[in-house]
Amino acid sequence: MIIKRKRDAEELLSNFEIVAHYDKEGNKHYIVFEDFVRNGQCTMMKYDDTSFSIHGKGESYCDENEQFISKDELASYLWKHRKAVNQLLRSVQKESVS
Repeated sequence: MIIKRKRDAEELLSNFEIVAHYDKEGNKHYIVFEDFVRNGQCTMMKYDDTSFSIHGKGESYCDENEQFISKDELASYLWKHRKAVNQLLRSVQKESVS
């Protein structure tokens, strides 16, 4: 799965658990990708079918808290950051083939 259209970003959110890691302690699925806009990393988390959040961290910044956003806002966020997300998705695909 690669994001080529906005619809692909929505599909990724519907299939988030397939590419995401699972944190038992936090009871959430998550992915981490490069944030080229702010020179750091972004962690995207899913707690249940309707609860998504993002958190950014870099050498010169760290978001104070997770920002909970709607699925529609998150699809737009994924579209905006598709270059980095696609890099992550390609690496996940390579791992699953190996």
